[in-house]
Amino acid sequence: MTERTRLVSLAVLASLVLALVGIGPVSPARAAGEKWLVLDRISSGCFSGQTAFKVEFRNLVAGKRYYLDTIVKDLAGTVYMDEYFSAIAPDPVVFDDDWIVVNKNDRGLRTGSFPLPAGQVLAMTVTLRDRYRQPLWTTIVHFTCEGEDFGIASIPGCDQFVPVSASSVVGTFVLNAPLYWAPGELVQPYTEIPAGKTAWVIGVDPSGQYYKIVWVCNVLYVPRYTMGPNFDSVWTGRPLPTGNGH
Repeated sequence: MTERTRLVSLAVLASLVLALVGIGPVSPARAAGEKWLVLDRISSGCFSGQTAFKVEFRNLVAGKRYYLDTIVKDLAGTVYMDEYFSAIAPDPVVFDDDWIVVNKNDRGLRTGSFPLPAGQVLAMTVTLRDRYRQPLWTTIVHFTCEGEDFGIASIPGCDQFVPVSASSVVGTFVLNAPLYWAPGELVQPYTEIPAGKTAWVIGVDPSGQYYKIVWVCNVLYVPRYTMGPNFDSVWTGRPLPTGNGH
């Protein structure tokens, strides 16, 4: 066991266990448990203002300032929406129940232009931040601009820059998968991801025996034989990557 494994924080291990049993881990940095969730899809379209989602803010503290962060990008990293501003709860205009994909470039991160690319999987990441601009809750939505289907993953405290490349794919666990911090280096205490869960697959390790995945804000490894394609309406069985993800 390496020093890195021995020193892994109990908070990270607790997050892994809670994620496996389907309970959202609570960040110790926020007592109120503020969340920004995406619940449903309202409309579709590839031009600014046409795609919208139903959202819900939970446990906001009245009189407290929050920052709202929205990034929309494709899997190659091209950014189409960069919205970032603050508001004091419970502003009814800001903290309402819908959120729209619009032509914004508040921080100069945008590298693409509308209309959004039809037929491509896009990722909308909405992050709720505290007054110190630290992330409280992130919801990631995968969608196509002209379709109705979408997929959601909510992660407490993660930022929007999930380390995925254009070749990354969401896969499905076909068998229970033991988690590794590095190839051959099991997470301690021993932890498994149950069959049926899904995760971003970044690539394979140099030996070709492990998939490198994103799980609860960490880059981890699972045996390659435990994962297969995701046959939902967004990923439609897309083959998992065979490169190293760099």
